[in-house]
Amino acid sequence: MRILMACLQFPTEPGRSYLTTELAEALVAAGHQVEVLLIDWNAPPAADGTAEMWRGVRVVRCTPRWVDGLGKLVRHASKFVLTGRRAGRLARKAFDLGAFDLFIAWAPALTVAPLAGMARRAGIARRLLFIWDVFPDHYHEIGRIPAGPPLWVSRAWEQHLMNQFTVLLPTLPQNADYLRSRFHVRPGQAVRATPIWTDVTPPPEADRTAVRRLNGLPADRPIAVFGGQMIEGRGFDQMLGAAAVGRQAGSPLMFLFVGDGRLAPKVRAEAGDNVLWRPAMPRDAYLELLRACDVGMVATVPRVTSFSIPSKTLDYLRAGLPVVAAVEPGSDFAALLERYGVGRCVPFEDAFGYFGAAETLAAGPRVEAAAKACLEAVFDVRHAVAAVLGG
Repeated sequence: MRILMACLQFPTEPGRSYLTTELAEALVAAGHQVEVLLIDWNAPPAADGTAEMWRGVRVVRCTPRWVDGLGKLVRHASKFVLTGRRAGRLARKAFDLGAFDLFIAWAPALTVAPLAGMARRAGIARRLLFIWDVFPDHYHEIGRIPAGPPLWVSRAWEQHLMNQFTVLLPTLPQNADYLRSRFHVRPGQAVRATPIWTDVTPPPEADRTAVRRLNGLPADRPIAVFGGQMIEGRGFDQMLGAAAVGRQAGSPLMFLFVGDGRLAPKVRAEAGDNVLWRPAMPRDAYLELLRACDVGMVATVPRVTSFSIPSKTLDYLRAGLPVVAAVEPGSDFAALLERYGVGRCVPFEDAFGYFGAAETLAAGPRVEAAAKACLEAVFDVRHAVAAVLGG
């Protein structure tokens, strides 16, 4: 089968990977031909259209376009429109669309707006849209899209583009129900809950003391770790609040934050006493670091109407760490952690509860066996391959 993927992240640098690269590799290993249009959303505008081969996958790069000088709203809106148009023009030049059997994209569909219709008109019979965050509702609820006309237009446009796909793949059963209740699902259009995925192979064993020494971490204190992009919607106020509770209680638990992003200066400013920050690092080194920690931290966004699975959870589980999570009550994600015995969930804005859960999990037994069972049953990339090929 010949497969075209259009996505915003597809890191090809040594030592880096992402869910999109893991899926592409697994599809190639299963005997399929994969090509990628990478809409490199965070790259500076530059000459694009260049192609490279990466592990048997042809990757064509498209860099974004936008209008500056007219405010943040215009900049964001124009980036969706102009980058999508650029991606459509590039796709016509770089790919023989009629030769593909399957087209895969990720929400927001607005980021690949022309491609959805182009894939349908080219006769690509199977067109799949992965929906990790329900756009634009989720973006509005976390403050990235204002109410009124911007929300109405975004929603109508996203609905139109969703109609171009034959299969919609949200991450959780709750979000499948959400799509059916809040959006129009065409007759014959399938909606299947498909969790995010990973290579479930545990990272290599490493000397815990040596890894801590290499990264400037205390040798004998328990460590709760967050790793990932430091941007809005990641629960930093709650995690830093938990660190403050631990500091006041005289707890030995350290709170380690690894990554870069808009909120990294805020986290760095808190460093000291029981808070540490380290910049983003190559993936292998990061997984090695996780194995030297004791509990992983996540927090989703409060007061939202759809749910998500934080991708960093998968790295924690690969490293055999239990997970402390602040999530909405009743979330399928919370039920999943508790079903497999790999984590504990606490309410939002409960810094005392978050600290208490993190301290208890860090001092408790390792969860390697339970984490392995959870990964293999739910998050193995082979499940995503089956969803793609069976869609």
